[in-house]
Amino acid sequence: MNLRSVDLNLLTIFDAIMGERNMTRAAERVGMTQPAISNALGRLRALTGDPLFVRTARGMTPTPRADALAGPIRQALDLVRTSLSESALFDPATSKRAFTLAMGDYCEVAFLPRILSRLREEAPNVTLSMLAPAGATLLKELKEGAVDLVWDAVAIDNPGFRSEMVLEDSVVWIMREGHPLATQKVLSVEDYQSASHVRLDPGFTYVHEFDRYVRNLGIHRRFDVELTRIVPMIFVVAETDHVATLPARIIQLFEPLLPITVRPLPFDIPSAPLYQSWHSSMDTDPGHIWLRTRLLALAADF
Repeated sequence: MNLRSVDLNLLTIFDAIMGERNMTRAAERVGMTQPAISNALGRLRALTGDPLFVRTARGMTPTPRADALAGPIRQALDLVRTSLSESALFDPATSKRAFTLAMGDYCEVAFLPRILSRLREEAPNVTLSMLAPAGATLLKELKEGAVDLVWDAVAIDNPGFRSEMVLEDSVVWIMREGHPLATQKVLSVEDYQSASHVRLDPGFTYVHEFDRYVRNLGIHRRFDVELTRIVPMIFVVAETDHVATLPARIIQLFEPLLPITVRPLPFDIPSAPLYQSWHSSMDTDPGHIWLRTRLLALAADF
């Protein structure tokens, strides 16, 4: 059946007749005249090929086909009503809305567990789905609503998109315990350049921004390993003579668990920012406003 040829208002009329079992009361319920609702019932009968309701002494008695249709039609109407009402009102305590976030493993490890714990208390039926990678590669998904928020080291600077800073993180240099450089009290830029570095996939914006800054200082690193995720980099460093430069918050979580040494960089570098970005079509959506505002507040506690 082609839904474009179906007057979906007929579903509301069917639901009213099903609920009232009386044509007069059903007409009052939907704000129509009795002749108009009788005409609508005729169209429903033609559409389904079934009488749907039979006049009896107890009113309009549904046929078996009407009984079978009643539940699905009511569910469909309830879903539409809920969706439309959430556009005007969002209650996190009762909402069953699903949101999709895009963030790398840095955010998933350093922030997501605490975010989920807090949101579970405030919005027990709201669900979060995680998508990777983050960044400007998801413009289409953000515009179409397939992704609600992107957390990334670079703001999306495109027309129709919004970005705000979530937090800033310092950057540290890590190596395994017992690494030849780990025993030195003071490390130089020359030590940093001569080390064997693990590189994060250069497509990641964090690496792009950091690498560009380091190159502008005239520092050139030697990369012997390239990986696509931050967490595996930490494990590789813990068991080899390779080193890595990573955001401090995630290292603080792994330092007590792995044999790694954390050292400050031998040069000054600004903090690494983290942004959340979304499409402007979600600016006034109450549920979306709640999500990004709540995440921003939670990030301030980290």
